[in-house]
Amino acid sequence: MEKEIIKGIRRSVTLLAVFAAAFVLMYSGVVILVKFLYIYFQGFIPDFNENILRAVFYGLSALSVAAAALISKARYSPEKVRNRAVDAEALLRYLLITPVISMAFAEAVLIFGFFLFFLSALYVDFFALAALSLGLIVWSIPSNRLLEGLFRDSLQK
Repeated sequence: MEKEIIKGIRRSVTLLAVFAAAFVLMYSGVVILVKFLYIYFQGFIPDFNENILRAVFYGLSALSVAAAALISKARYSPEKVRNRAVDAEALLRYLLITPVISMAFAEAVLIFGFFLFFLSALYVDFFALAALSLGLIVWSIPSNRLLEGLFRDSLQK
């Protein structure tokens, strides 16, 4: 029974990750189209200092990655999971929403890269942040070992 629940959680989260990755590909497609169809595109504020823009958006991206890591660590802590283990439905909902939160932060990194591109035509920086976003999406999928450990710890109340 536990293996089936873990398999269902992983399947649901993986499907969600595929949709999140599709957004990365969609934004990348838009950037590629703009870059190659509008070869004179210089961004909406081309005279603004690129280093300031990079610092702001890379800083926001770093904060998003740190927030995703801290929130995941806190939500996957044995104490928090044990508190939810009384009700199976609440535990399942809790374990399904945690990767969603991490993926939301991953999408924020992607959007920061998209703004960076449209403000100053920094397409290489967009692709760096898109790769970071994709990595964070994959990282958000909980492993079987993590889920098995959480279930084992929650049952040993």
